[in-house]
Amino acid sequence: MIKLLKGLTLALALTSFGAIADDVTSLQKIIFKQEAFKSSFNQDVKRSDGKEVAKSSGTLALKRPDRLMLHTLSPDEQVLFTKGNDVLYYDPFVNQVSIFSKKNLYTSPFMLLTSKSSEIWGKYTVKASGDTYTLTPKSVGEVRSIKIVVANDAIKDLYILMKDGNTNHYALSDITYSVSDSVFDYTIPKDVQIDDER
Repeated sequence: MIKLLKGLTLALALTSFGAIADDVTSLQKIIFKQEAFKSSFNQDVKRSDGKEVAKSSGTLALKRPDRLMLHTLSPDEQVLFTKGNDVLYYDPFVNQVSIFSKKNLYTSPFMLLTSKSSEIWGKYTVKASGDTYTLTPKSVGEVRSIKIVVANDAIKDLYILMKDGNTNHYALSDITYSVSDSVFDYTIPKDVQIDDER
């Protein structure tokens, strides 16, 4: 009887591990099906009680292996983009750019979408339920979970649950898979204040 229970436990554990591995593979096939991706987005931020606290809209572009442009246009312009080994966040309202090392930002949901690295993906547990994939970080940080909703083999929605209980929802539309390199170019004014976090 004990041998039977041990055998069942091992079989269940292996089945569970296999399902999780398959969920990662399934999600990566969708994400990395195309080498480039561009869309419009509408973002809303809600508190844990469901109250909306912010809205924005703009464009998102990705190009493998690690190019990213998140350009918020409304209500205020803000730009998050990669340049070489760095990630720049520019806020024209205060005329300041913050510079981060790319390797320190791979826990960001958008940077995760640019990389196939098993080291980076290994930091998350991935579980699928229908067309929704839930990614849970294995280490405690600012992001508690990421939900990726797909439709017709394309990302439709991103839900990012933060440590403070707020949920950032990005609804994607007007998706295209041909992205010019010029999309990732952004000229920052020479008189900008620099906050170097590298």
